[in-house]
Amino acid sequence: MRFLRWDRALKLCMDKSGKNRWDSDPMILNQEAHELPVEKQRQALDFVEDASDDMRTKLAPMWKYCFVQWHIYDAGMEATEKGTPVAVMLRDPDLRADVETLRVLCDSGDLESASTSEEWMWKLLDPLPEQGTLPSDEVTKLIQDGKEERHLGVVAFNEERFDKALWHFWQGQKLLATAPGGGPVAKLRSELLKNRSAAALKLGLPRGALSTANAALGINQGDEKAWYRKYCALQALHREGEANQALARAGLTPPPAKTASKKTTTRTRTPALPDKKISRPKELDPSLLSLFEDLVFIEIGVDSVLAVDLVRHLQAELPDTQLSLSLIYDRPTVRETINELMGRINAKKGDYLRRRMASTVWRALCDALGKDPLKQQRLARSRPLYTEIQAIDILSDLQKAYESPSFVKAAAEIARQSAFEQRSFLMNLRPKALELQKPILRRLGLPVDSQGLRDLEAALINTARQAPAVREKLRMVRMAQQGGDNGMWTINVEQNPWWSDSNSMQLRAVFTKSDPFGAAHINTNAVPVN
Repeated sequence: MRFLRWDRALKLCMDKSGKNRWDSDPMILNQEAHELPVEKQRQALDFVEDASDDMRTKLAPMWKYCFVQWHIYDAGMEATEKGTPVAVMLRDPDLRADVETLRVLCDSGDLESASTSEEWMWKLLDPLPEQGTLPSDEVTKLIQDGKEERHLGVVAFNEERFDKALWHFWQGQKLLATAPGGGPVAKLRSELLKNRSAAALKLGLPRGALSTANAALGINQGDEKAWYRKYCALQALHREGEANQALARAGLTPPPAKTASKKTTTRTRTPALPDKKISRPKELDPSLLSLFEDLVFIEIGVDSVLAVDLVRHLQAELPDTQLSLSLIYDRPTVRETINELMGRINAKKGDYLRRRMASTVWRALCDALGKDPLKQQRLARSRPLYTEIQAIDILSDLQKAYESPSFVKAAAEIARQSAFEQRSFLMNLRPKALELQKPILRRLGLPVDSQGLRDLEAALINTARQAPAVREKLRMVRMAQQGGDNGMWTINVEQNPWWSDSNSMQLRAVFTKSDPFGAAHINTNAVPVN
């Protein structure tokens, strides 16, 4: 059987006179079409969001096959290259003819031996069941099951398994599809749609994120978080005007428009190269390495806000290594953080690399604290010690306070006012959280101030290092403090991604590479040095 889009692509590929994405190599085209890479499978999934309902219905039973997805991917790429709306390209008569041919092959079983895509996306084009009328007890069970799917999705999202998260959110939607609308069902549907929109954005599916955000707005036009999700999706699609309108509906101020800088014909002379040696970045004194690694972040003043600053300074030092804002929460001591970063570059052994990584962390700490943590005066303090049971009891009290409806509502409002920016959110959350923390601090005999909170957190962290149950409870409390499952922790503070050995080795090579041009990227061999 002939496939018109394949014939067109092959003809374009064989044309040596023009550029194409296959570098005029038919083997590359053949591999793309029949073994569509994962990132292109996801692009196809995003492109198909703009397909008509009729087209989606025809594609659904055979969507798992790479060759089927390739037809949508190829059409979407052609639309992008030509500046044509994807929806228009998906109505192309040749594409429709190819889909019919593929349906014949699928029905006859001739596609069974074809390569298949990621399994989680196989059923995503299946239409949801029709809404019906169910007895109240069945609706209650559906809501419970839907909440469980949402919980599993949030857990997967926090673990940066965004494909699994999207699957669970979709499963939750599917479960609730047959339930009558309104009330708790509508609320849960809306939450699932907004969660799915966030996961879609993480997977690079802006069209999918936009359609689910619009579906959430179809439930509640005044939902500010849904408008914010829509803003993010439109931003990813480079639809700036619509994005700013959505941001305004989310209750946030659109960023100021960029003004074109005036062109100038003034010619400037290239500054002369400096004639002084460029000073090398500071390194940690090797004799202080053991003392430095013993530091506990919270004990030297790294609170939740400074933890954000520290991660950002570390990210600046290690630009090729993705770091999450949860790093300091998950690795509360300098030694644990160094171990984690060494593992990221596949260099868990080696004194030289460890000293370099320690210097990296030390410089970031100096920048975050504004002083050398090894030189600051640390007064001996009598900090409380808690057993595992005591720590869990304290954390349970904090979690209960943070999960009160009034605090959850306040946290959501602060997040909105902070434009969902983590550092600003934490700064504004502090006084509100302190009101709930005061009674617990008093009961424990601790100062009712930031120092008391620091002592309490240091004691809880110390217990958590020995007790996994306390460590998990501490994570749950931090999530609750930032608005719960659907709050800022889920939005911003995500777990570290998995790293392949090859990627780790590449990062290690970057980390150890010496720059022959010095710190200021100046060729020191060509500069007179005094």
